[in-house]
Order: sequence, then C-alpha cells, then structure tokens
Amino acid sequence: MGLFLTVPFFGMAQNPIGGTEFREVPSTTQTFLNPSLVEGQLFMDLSKSYMGQPMLLTRIGRLHRYETKQVVFRKYGNQIYLEEPRIWSETGIWLPVGNDPDVESNILGVFDIMEENEARFRINITDILFDGSLGWETLSNAPNVPKLTGVVGTKVMGDEVVVKVHLGQQKKNVKIIQPVYYSLMKLSSPMDPRRFDYRMSFLIEGMPNHRDRTKNDMGSIVRWRLEKKYKDRQTSVPIRPITFIMSPDIPKQWRPYVKAGILEWLPAFESAGFKDAIVVHEVDSLDEWSSHCLGTSVVRWFRNGNIREFGEKRSGSTVTLVVDQRSGEIIKSDILLGSSYEHLMDAYFIRCSALDERAQTYPFPDELMGELIQSLVAHETGHAFGITDNSYGEYRYPVDKMGDAQWLRTMGHTPSIMNYTRHNNMAQPEDSIPPSLLMQKVGPTDKYYIRWGYQEFPEGWSAEKKNDSLERFIRLQDTIPWYRYTNDQGEFIGPTATDEVVETDDPVKGAKLAMKNLERAMALLPKLNQGQKDNARMERIHREAIELWYFTMRHVFSLVGGYEVFYKSMDQPGKMYDPIPLETQREAMDFLVDQVVAPPEWLARPTFSTYSRFTTFPDELFTYQQLLVQEMLKPKLMKRLQYMETIQGFEGVMNAYFVQLQRGLFSELNGKGGFVEPRKQGLQAAYIDWLVKIVLEESTDVKRNLEVFAQTDYAKGMMMGQLIQLKKQMDEKLRQERHLEQKGHWALCLAKLEKVLQVEPK
Repeated sequence: MGLFLTVPFFGMAQNPIGGTEFREVPSTTQTFLNPSLVEGQLFMDLSKSYMGQPMLLTRIGRLHRYETKQVVFRKYGNQIYLEEPRIWSETGIWLPVGNDPDVESNILGVFDIMEENEARFRINITDILFDGSLGWETLSNAPNVPKLTGVVGTKVMGDEVVVKVHLGQQKKNVKIIQPVYYSLMKLSSPMDPRRFDYRMSFLIEGMPNHRDRTKNDMGSIVRWRLEKKYKDRQTSVPIRPITFIMSPDIPKQWRPYVKAGILEWLPAFESAGFKDAIVVHEVDSLDEWSSHCLGTSVVRWFRNGNIREFGEKRSGSTVTLVVDQRSGEIIKSDILLGSSYEHLMDAYFIRCSALDERAQTYPFPDELMGELIQSLVAHETGHAFGITDNSYGEYRYPVDKMGDAQWLRTMGHTPSIMNYTRHNNMAQPEDSIPPSLLMQKVGPTDKYYIRWGYQEFPEGWSAEKKNDSLERFIRLQDTIPWYRYTNDQGEFIGPTATDEVVETDDPVKGAKLAMKNLERAMALLPKLNQGQKDNARMERIHREAIELWYFTMRHVFSLVGGYEVFYKSMDQPGKMYDPIPLETQREAMDFLVDQVVAPPEWLARPTFSTYSRFTTFPDELFTYQQLLVQEMLKPKLMKRLQYMETIQGFEGVMNAYFVQLQRGLFSELNGKGGFVEPRKQGLQAAYIDWLVKIVLEESTDVKRNLEVFAQTDYAKGMMMGQLIQLKKQMDEKLRQERHLEQKGHWALCLAKLEKVLQVEPK
C-alpha cells in the first residue's frame, strides 16, 4: 500500500459575516480533481487540462455492489456538463449508452462555474449524489430521512477522488444510515484488447450475462493489465502485479488458506510468462478510504454467524469487478466470501465423509475447514481474473481415474476450479485416496485459459500474427478435450453442461460410485448428530443428501437427448453438436427410471426418520422425483429429440424414449408387480396431468414455433399416442384389480385421462 497525500488547490475559509469565502492555496502537485467539503456542500476543482478526458465514475453501495459509468467533463458557456458518452472499444466498435444505439451522450449533470482561474474551474456537485441524476437504481425502496442524509467526507488518492455520503432511510419503524461511496478516477491510456471469442469463456466488457453460445460479439475480454518488466525474457515479473489485500475481519486462522487459494493461480500465470504475477497482503487494519478506492482490491469476509435465524442459513460468495470498457481492463476486483461454515461442511460431509475421517465430527478441524475455504477462494479468484462460471472439460475425464492417486495429483478430479463439480465423491474407501486429493483445485484447463488470456506477444508483431497465434492456441482443444467448455446458460444440453457433481466420461458408472458414498454418509448421520439438543442438523443434511441425489440423477438424464459439445469456427472440421450414442442414452434411461420411480430405501426412508418424524409432510424427495419427471417432458428436450430423429441412425428416437419412460413409470401395467406405493402413485398421476395439459394447450400464434417453451404438434401427437396406449392398459388393469385402494388409484388415473380421451372409468 502507498501513502496518499491530499494537497487542495483551493482552500476554504468561513466568512465571519456568513457565507463562504474562497481563497486560492498554492498546490505542490497537479491533480486532475480536488474536492472540498464546506457546510455539507461538495465542491470540485476541475483541472482544465483534463477537461474532455475519460474518467470512471463509480458508486459503491451496500454489500460492495459496484456501479460504474465512463464520463467526461465538458465546458459549455458558463457551465460544466458531466456527460456519459459512447465508448470507443479498442476492438473497433462503439459501445452504446444505456444499450440505446441512437444516443451519443447522456447528460448526467449541469453545474454553474462558481470560480475560475488559469488552471481550474470550481463547481458544486452535491445534488447529483442524491437526486437520481446519475441514472442508477435507488439503493433501497425505503423513504429517505433528510436529516440523516448528506456528504460526510472526501479524500484524494492518487488519480482518484473518493466521496463518502450517508443515506438516511426509514425501514418500518427503524431509521438507519447507509454509507455509500462515490469514486471519480482518471483513466489512463487503454491497454491492448484481447477480442472475445465464444470458444473461450471469458467475461466480455459491458455484457456480464453473455448468453449467445456461438456468437462472437465485438468486444474485449475482461482481464488485468499485465506487462512484462523484462520484455526479452520468456518469464518475467510484471511491471505491476495483480494485488489483493485481505480484509482485517478475516479470522486469523483462515488467512493462510485464503492466501493459498489466491496463490494457487501462480503456476497458471507462469505458463503465460509471468513470475510472481499475484501479490497478497495481510493487514491488521485498513482505513475506509483505501478499502473503497478503485486502487485497492480487497478480499472481504461477509459472515454474520452470531445473528439468530440468519448467519448459518446464508450461503454464497462472489466477486465484484470494475472494468474499463474501452479495452476490458480490470481496474478493481473485490472477492466477497459469504459462504457459511455450515454450508461448506454439509456439502463435504455428504460427498466425502466416508473417505475422510476428519469430516465425521462437527465442527470440522481447522485444517479441513481451511482446505474447504481455500478451494472456495480459488474458485472466486478465477472470476477476479475474468473467467466465468461454466462447464470446462466435463464428460472428458475417465471415471476410472477418480480413484487413481497419481492422476489426481497431476490432473485433479475435474479439469477446472471454475466447474461446479465440488469434491471428489467417486473415489471409494478401498482406493485409499489422500483426503487432500478430494478437494477441487486449480486445474490444467485453468492454466490453459490464463495463458490464452494473458500471454504477451513479442514487440513488433502485427495484429494478424497475434490473432493467428491465439487461434492456434484455441485449436489445442482439437486434441485436448478437457480444454473445451460448454456454455450451460439456460439449458443442460448434454453431459458436458451439468452442475454439482463430478462429470466423468461415464455418468451412469459415476453415479453408482457417488451413491455408494452418499449411502455411507447417511449411515454416519445419526452418529454425527449425537450430543445435539435437537435434530436440526440431521434433518438439514438429509435434505442436502436428497438434493445431491437429484443433481446426480439430473447428470445421468443429461445423456438422454443430449449432445457432446465442441464449439468450433466455420473452418474447423467436424460438428459442434454430436448426439450421445443411442445405446448410452438407453442405458441412462434404464438407470434413471429405476432410481426416480424407486429411490433407494436408505434415502427415502432412513432409519432415523422413525423417531424424528410423524408425518409425510414435507416430502422433499417426492418433490425432486416430480421435478425429474417434469424435466423429462420439457419442450427443450422434446425439440432436441425431434431434431435428433433427422440424424441417420437416430430415427424413431422420440417414440422409443416415450415407450421406455412410460413402461418404467407404469411397470405394474406390464405384469411387473401389482402394488403401487404412494410416491409412485403420485408420480403416475402427475405424469398424466402434465401430458393432458400439454396436449390440450392450443397453438393459435403462427410464431409459436419460435417460442422456446412451446411444445411442437409433433411432440403433442407423440404424447397423445402414449395416453391412448395407457388407457387400454388401465382399462385391463382396472378389470383385474381386486384391492380397493389400488382400484381407486387406477380409476383416478382414468378420470384424468377423460379430459382428452372421453374415458368412462369402469
């Protein structure tokens, strides 16, 4: 950290007879903007030499949410305008103001020139901080309290001015003061951009929610400005490393792990040609100005564990970025750690407690807890470098390697820390895997990404030569499949795009291995709850186990109607979407139907439930069973199957899918057992309800086929055929059934079918 000195260009003194007297004070340094706070009014002295120069205006609100605009000050007559202009991207395109291509400049504020000398203008900017002129959303819907609202401080920090305001608000009967910080920072010349490419999952400036899977929007990827100090060396220290400061509120026992999580990325940057590219400072104090200025990236600790009914229920960590949209340069990146200890422990327990004895007692020992925090921090740090959440190299690792210690040491159980893979729950106790190898770590694909995004080119290289080099690097995906990624926004298009499980090349075998460890964890759960005054922990972890079962089944289901994904440019051979082989799809469906229709007893009716429950309400497992069956009927899947039928070798795949699904759900109609247990009755009834609703839905809009959530008539016809077949089988079953409660179930199902088939129950 540096020492910042503020030397104002203008001084302020109180006039004895009222008002404010301005007098010039000599300045030993030339700063672009000097603030002065007098009687609650914020005055700015603008250097004339910086008029029209780009600046970054930022508001930092609650939970360190950053909102930014690129602005300029311009003089018109006797007034100064604060404008938000179009931004010229260094990739060769204008970035519109507020996503409106017709607007060239948005006037945010108009200020009278209060004083002027040869070097500077003086203006009063107080009002725009509170009147909504800046166009940002209100920080709260609560009414303002004027007596508690105002500017309370300001400070110059290098090329940046930071202003602190208090926003007084009333929430019900409580009056609060919300601190809000504004920053105005002079921007330096833009760095060389690296153009966005849909085959590489980096953030794109100005478009944080880029959803087009195969569209190369014109723009820069988001990354730090890293430049070699010694250009002639293959590996050099950077002129300015990426620096993080750990907030003093991070508990001291976790600081080494937080630091280690960030520094896990050092080898990745070395592969890009940078030695010691990351620096992490541990401090015992951090003043509010350094904490909120754009020159400091802070690792913050957001946990409120001692607040009743609040702290331990929260989960979630994230990263905030401030970006120069001209080139994609990251100016500041705060890492916000908000995941609770409870959440981290529960997720590890249900996956790895059978493989790591340390996880069989709550709370976990500090060493294990620290390793979990390190893995969490490593993931969030990837976002701080510009890499998005997505699916990297999934469905590529051999399932048999999940219990191979040598493989895990060099490759990990997942190619990227950015995957939502979590911990390795496929290794078995007999594999004797060291617990440290169960943790998710920075992997080979992360190094690949950093090298592509951050490597420098020799001086004198033309733009064409640079682009050729970057393209060749992307083409490594041709031969190294775990370098590929799948954009999973909006749809699990196949086994390369699912979350919360270890995604290997054999999801069915992997699911069986994972379920063995989940069963072992459930057996350990009563012991884990010993000594507790209630059953809250046991019931909470049981719910977590049910959710993991759901995610595992969902991963297997992604094979059905699924594709292998390999994003390519038009001049690359081969297809981007290859359907999963039919035999693999059928195997997945067989496994899935068995699991969804009849989940394992140890999950559905654990032994401890006999003394901790008195009712079937709530039934989380049944909810997830219904969700899975509902997903089996979604329009997106139907459209994938319908398209798949046009591919040679996949003819009739949709009909075969429905036959397999319906036979599994209604196995009693095919001579496989007679009694239908309550959960399965519910699934059968729900299946009929959903098909009836889909078939009866009318399509009157000619553009209906363009709607992603609309079923096609082809799919409806297929479903109607299944309902007709179901009616015939149920008629026969109803005639044969002797048990009254079972007879009633089949009669109810036939009554539901009456809506479309005019069936009279017999």
